Amino acid sequence: MKLFSRTILTGFMLVLLTLLLVSCAPKKTEIAGGEALKVAAKEFQPTLINLDAALKAGDIQAAKDTLNLLSQKFEKIKAAEVPARLAENAEKVKSQVEALSTAMAELSTALTSPEITSIDSTVLNSYTAVRMNFSRLGGLLRFKIPELISFHDDVLHDIWHEAYPNNDIAAIKAAVPAFKEKAAALANVQWPEALGDQTEVIKGKVTELQNAVNELEAACQSDDPEAIKKATEDVHSLYEKMAKML
Repeated sequence: MKLFSRTILTGFMLVLLTLLLVSCAPKKTEIAGGEALKVAAKEFQPTLINLDAALKAGDIQAAKDTLNLLSQKFEKIKAAEVPARLAENAEKVKSQVEALSTAMAELSTALTSPEITSIDSTVLNSYTAVRMNFSRLGGLLRFKIPELISFHDDVLHDIWHEAYPNNDIAAIKAAVPAFKEKAAALANVQWPEALGDQTEVIKGKVTELQNAVNELEAACQSDDPEAIKKATEDVHSLYEKMAKML
């Protein structure tokens, strides 16, 4: 009986120890270099989107309530350390956090003014400043993947901003080999450990992007201008999704 009781107690202690270790372990997405600032920024974004919806709906109370939540999430951004990987740009990141802080304060002043009766231009302009400064901060915090940067800077940028709007089908066709080369290079990327579970999702997006480039190649061979433009849109859309995930 004593042996049986001792066995049960030992088993219970092992289970308890396991639970404690699991609960205390850092989330995979936050390991490798202290990505608390990036995590805080990702938590901030959905609430910012909700605020955008409330402002567009002209719902002052909903906007105020959402701003309160947004302010709480911003406190996490202010409290977080700059990731070690961004040491060279630490001052730039800190400066951008300060700029976002100023924009948040101005939005709070505009939206909580006793005189406010509707979503006016002052509120909207203040919100735009918050959104723009957050976007700039996000750009600084993103993981810099050379192969993805090359895909954009060396090929996609000119095609999307020049050839596509100007219906330059010949230029789009000429870019297909470069698109295929840059997309293929993404298959060999060593994605940052701090991305955690998102790594597998991004790898899936790489495959989707490669398929989209193949679809673009097929569209170019068909000589259908509308199909070519639609395929170009799909390539651009998938690139944007990948970039935002980083």
